[in-house]
Amino acid sequence: MSTEKASFLIDEQLVLVTSILDRIVPPEGKKPGAGQLGVAEYLDRVVGASARLKKLFTRGLAQVEITSHGQHSREFADLSAEQRDAVLSEVESAEPEFFEALVRQTYNGYYTDSSVLEQLGLEARPPQPRGYDVPAGDLSLLENVKKRGKVYRDV
Repeated sequence: MSTEKASFLIDEQLVLVTSILDRIVPPEGKKPGAGQLGVAEYLDRVVGASARLKKLFTRGLAQVEITSHGQHSREFADLSAEQRDAVLSEVESAEPEFFEALVRQTYNGYYTDSSVLEQLGLEARPPQPRGYDVPAGDLSLLENVKKRGKVYRDV
């Protein structure tokens, strides 16, 4: 992933998010978990660019820690895998909008990483210019626009 400095999440939150991400997409065989892959930095950039997501993630991450301390009297990162899953299940019920955004952005970051794409047997490249066939459109629809002529000034 990126080596850019975090723009939204502080160091403690990056640790928390990394441990959450590895429960959403856990490591399996040679495939790294989302946390191990560095998706937390991707998520940080996405959340840092949106005031709505900043508010949502601030509230959601606080709820993860509150639930963790309420259920187990420990930080989320210090819990067992089963305990983490229980905490995340409760947070999903309490903060569904946060959890939905978290999962969506986790998948976005994970499944766009070139190493993951290669492990899935896909080429790590954009779909165009090679890739999907795009049928030719009906360009006759542009004739009225062309007949208008130039409708702008040269600067």
